[in-house]
Amino acid sequence: MNTFNRFIVTTLLVLFASQVFATQPTVTKIERTDSKTILVTFDQRIKPIADILSQPIEGIFYIKLYADTTFYLGSSTTSEARKPTPVNPNDNGFAMQWQWEESTLTAIDNDRLSEITIYLYFSDFKNSAEASLFSYTKNFNLVWQNGLTITSTNTFPANEKAASTTHTLVANDTAATFSITEDTSGFFSLSGTHNNTLTFNGTTTNYESTTKSYTVKIKATTGDGDDKNTTQTITVTLNDLNDETPTAITLTGDRTIAENTSTGAELGTLSTTDADANDTFTYTSSNTKFTISNDKLKLNTTLDYENATSLSTTIAVTDGNNHTFDKIFNFTVSDIDDTAPTNILLSNVNLIKGQPANTLVGTLSASDVDTNTPLTFTVNDTTNFKIVNGNELRTNRSTTALGNTININITASDNTNDSAPQPFTIAITTTYIAAPVIAQFSVTQGENKGPLISKDGGEVTVSASAGTGTYTWSSADFSNTSTSKTFVFNPQSANIGTRTITLKVTAGDFSSERVLKLKLVDTYPNGRIDTNGNGISDSKESGNSDNELPAGTNKKITSPGSTRILPGIMGEDSGQLTLDQLKQYRVANHLSDYTKDTLATGDIYDYIIEGLSATGDSTQVIIQLATPIPANAVLRQYSLATGWRNFVVNNNNSIQSKINASNVCTDGTWQTGLVTGATCLKLTLKDGGENDADDNHANGVVESTISIATPVVVGGNDDSDDNGGSSSSGGGCVYNPNAPARFDTVFILLMTLSAYYLIRRRRRFSH
Repeated sequence: MNTFNRFIVTTLLVLFASQVFATQPTVTKIERTDSKTILVTFDQRIKPIADILSQPIEGIFYIKLYADTTFYLGSSTTSEARKPTPVNPNDNGFAMQWQWEESTLTAIDNDRLSEITIYLYFSDFKNSAEASLFSYTKNFNLVWQNGLTITSTNTFPANEKAASTTHTLVANDTAATFSITEDTSGFFSLSGTHNNTLTFNGTTTNYESTTKSYTVKIKATTGDGDDKNTTQTITVTLNDLNDETPTAITLTGDRTIAENTSTGAELGTLSTTDADANDTFTYTSSNTKFTISNDKLKLNTTLDYENATSLSTTIAVTDGNNHTFDKIFNFTVSDIDDTAPTNILLSNVNLIKGQPANTLVGTLSASDVDTNTPLTFTVNDTTNFKIVNGNELRTNRSTTALGNTININITASDNTNDSAPQPFTIAITTTYIAAPVIAQFSVTQGENKGPLISKDGGEVTVSASAGTGTYTWSSADFSNTSTSKTFVFNPQSANIGTRTITLKVTAGDFSSERVLKLKLVDTYPNGRIDTNGNGISDSKESGNSDNELPAGTNKKITSPGSTRILPGIMGEDSGQLTLDQLKQYRVANHLSDYTKDTLATGDIYDYIIEGLSATGDSTQVIIQLATPIPANAVLRQYSLATGWRNFVVNNNNSIQSKINASNVCTDGTWQTGLVTGATCLKLTLKDGGENDADDNHANGVVESTISIATPVVVGGNDDSDDNGGSSSSGGGCVYNPNAPARFDTVFILLMTLSAYYLIRRRRRFSH
């Protein structure tokens, strides 16, 4: 360490020691020397400190004056700054007494206090030994009083909107006369002997306004001279009356109630907006399914989603002065899976001997009113049968090994509840005998034709063209039954939406079954005409050809001339269907939600081809596509029972397409599969086959819903680093952990003493 460094260290240590071991100055006396002056006496001389450049720093006293919890100067958390002046300082500016004028003493005199607590904090003062002062608190005797004082209280209450409230003024001299010197509100007046009755007229006051108190300045006088005059500021505080009506009710809680929630469950807390403070409230509910205890809304019954998906109540609130307000609250009932699947259906129970293992027996479906996820099925005989693709019953062995009949039990599960096992008998015959073809349904209701019917349209007659055989009609939506070729019913009491009728035609040992889907509305659309009864308004199709179906702007779907093509029940006057229509149909008919595909769903086509020459036959359909086939396309088929899956291609089902710039699909050469850019699509479909959407029934009818889809492309973040890292640039300090440590003794001492100085300086500003 060189000589200069030693000198700095020595000097700083001396200064530091003088601060540590110096005697702290203390206050010996606080007195009031006149009406506005406070004098503080110390046990030794002090003066404001100087900074490093010997420039004096302004010394400040931070002061609070209070009696009990009433603060006349400052507050419980803050002090007021005062700059005192020295009394008889020496040549160096040190003085034992310091004083300042305090105007607040006048207010203290008006309250007739004889003693008050003073808190002092001294900022930037020291004695000759560089010792600083500490804060100081003491009870201070008030020895200076004005001769005349107002002794009556300086506050009184008044009800809001009260016509008049009086207050008696009293001084320590009964000869005093009172006058108003300041009244900004204009609500005050004086009367009585010596004007000693102060009246507050609060007719126009309102506690709910921003002003809740009013002041007036009163003067008392007995003559001339300061000791014969005094003033007092009087404050009137408004009392809140219960004169306001509630304006809002709030329910804090979930507005969704799960079905089967226990009776008495708390749904939320009620609160009311009312301008009146400290008001009381009573609540009532118009719906007896709710009860209210104090401010708690509770459930008073058990809810069932299948009966009602929502409910509401009007809640009325009454305040303490019988003012009322009401509001409607709506609640949603959420569905829980509390019902097992029922009504398991198997689309086919007949097999032919000699078919190999893995032969499709039929497609399984079931009803479940509260499940939106796919159902799963199990078969008890896993030696001879298996379930694949979720709902396909297939053989595990050759049909020859199964005998002539075999009994099985099928169980459906929604992954929460299991159905009761349902028995089925599978018949295995030597040869296939064609079942009756249910070629066509005709629907009439008054003057209207087609599958669109109305509740107010009267009786509906459904007739079938199915050749000879025994007819059996049934419906879960209409109570009627029939064994003739017609089925008559009145839809007036049925719910709107899709309603179904099933026809089973039996000829000998074989039968066909077909489900007719009708769309029931409240009132038949005014002016709608459907001449050929195919479900499409005449205004939406040209020519009314039985084997052509509109499918978008200037597009159509065509079936062979010997057949009839109809739109599916999910669409509106077209064979083209939007994804939104598909979703809306699902919601309207409370079906499980299988609308979302694993691929990017493209244009959807929905149609029915009826009138095949025999059950089990294959037929074709040609579709003019609204959108050219994209690259990597996949043909998908949709089922209301199971959702989307790939179109099955085999000996009985095929896909062909072709590019045709003329928008006509009758010329050109067809190519196998989906050709990129093609605008024409031809499908071969087998009645009762894997692509027949009517539960694979072989009945002379093919139902199909298809879409040309593409794989979903998952995009990356263009801003991301291919290597998964990140980069940054810019200047800054770099810490080197391998750099050698370096310590400077002088530097450390300077930093320590500087910190001590800054702490002292900071104490000044914290008060």
